[in-house]
Amino acid sequence: MEQLECHEAAALVRVEELRAEAFAVADRLDAAAAELSRLVIARRTVAELLDGMPGQDTDDADGVAGAGPVIAGRYPAGVRGSVRDEAMYERIAGVVTAAGRPLRARDVCDELGMPDAAKFTEAMRPKLKRLVADGVLAQLEPGVFTAVGAAS
Repeated sequence: MEQLECHEAAALVRVEELRAEAFAVADRLDAAAAELSRLVIARRTVAELLDGMPGQDTDDADGVAGAGPVIAGRYPAGVRGSVRDEAMYERIAGVVTAAGRPLRARDVCDELGMPDAAKFTEAMRPKLKRLVADGVLAQLEPGVFTAVGAAS
């Protein structure tokens, strides 16, 4: 029994060490995401300023090498205007479109690899409804979503 308690104590120490590492990595991730957001905002601001100047080509102003898809102007300004949210909304829309069939919030969470917990499903519903309001998705019936154009 003593040996089991020693192993349990060692496992608890290891869990706490890993948890501390995870928090440190999360902090670094948040800092990097904030820096990316500031850079994207700066780039968009400069592109807007240059847009009115003759001889400036800003057609590619929204493409950032290595930053993944940035969809400027697709969603209304506001909370959904941040880089992180645009990426999440784009992933959600991609999952629903790729499914080729109507999905519920729980199905979208499964496709995105989220844990099977009610809090994730409940958080997904408003995102799906926002995408419906933005005209990206259609709601066939309460709780059932599909890509625009796939709705019959």
